Amino acid sequence: MTFVGTLVLAGGANAANKYAGEFLTHGVGARALGMGSAFVAVADDVTSGYWNPAGIADADARSVHLMHSETFGDVVNYDTGAYVHPLSVDAALAVTIVRLAVDDIPFTGDFVSDEERVYYDESLIRWESDSEMAALVTYARRPSERLRVGGNLKLIRKSIGNYSCYGLGFDLGAQYDVTGSTTLGINVQDVTTTFLVWDTKERERIMPTVKVGVAYSTPISSMDGVLTAAADADVRFENRLMADEYHMGSISADTHYGVEFLYRDMVGVRAGLAMSQLTAGAGLSLAGFTVDYAFGKHEYLDSSHRVSASYGF
Repeated sequence: MTFVGTLVLAGGANAANKYAGEFLTHGVGARALGMGSAFVAVADDVTSGYWNPAGIADADARSVHLMHSETFGDVVNYDTGAYVHPLSVDAALAVTIVRLAVDDIPFTGDFVSDEERVYYDESLIRWESDSEMAALVTYARRPSERLRVGGNLKLIRKSIGNYSCYGLGFDLGAQYDVTGSTTLGINVQDVTTTFLVWDTKERERIMPTVKVGVAYSTPISSMDGVLTAAADADVRFENRLMADEYHMGSISADTHYGVEFLYRDMVGVRAGLAMSQLTAGAGLSLAGFTVDYAFGKHEYLDSSHRVSASYGF
């Protein structure tokens, strides 16, 4: 994490730009996370402002959402909240808040060094925190029976130690029902490129990401439920190379796959693959309240456990 501070202070633009918006890739809501984050075409609940702003158009009631998780053990604290408010039968507004924080980061820039060694002095260590926040203000509408469109105004604030930055960006999304059971989705995040301006006068850029997906839902009358299968791809243009699953030149992509079985609109069971990592989850809805749990496996770091709750009224 000391390296992160060095990037900010030194203005390592190219390296920092690749991951300037990385805190916004963790996801919102345990339902979607349990499905491997394959949610661009599925998005139809209070968390849709994050996954695909067009999905907010389906809101038929006010709803609130909260999620807390501690990722990679308890190293990263991640919290989200959302509220959706229908404006009419075909339009809605929403607000989504995302916050990621890492505490107790050792800053050792004051250590004395010569050409061969660094002299360790515990009294010179400064313990700082990293905090990254974003607010998404969403508007969506349904211009036709099959099509939904929406957009986000994105406000960002990041701080590490005594340094901070602000940014402003936009997302655009759409969902189209090809048939009664098949939906296509697209969400272009940071569509105009989001610029972050630090109080050191350094600048970072969050480059556009194109998220595309398809979902297929079918009722299973013998089990009194609905089965949904979905697949997504996140396409980036940051020259990430082997950091992503697939790459060709400066273009790279990650894939997501997920399934959900919903029994009587009350009990949900989910599984998926997020960038080849196993996910699973479950949910329970009762009297307007919904509680969801998601498990995420990581090949090298600790597994993640996320719980979210929402209420429709």
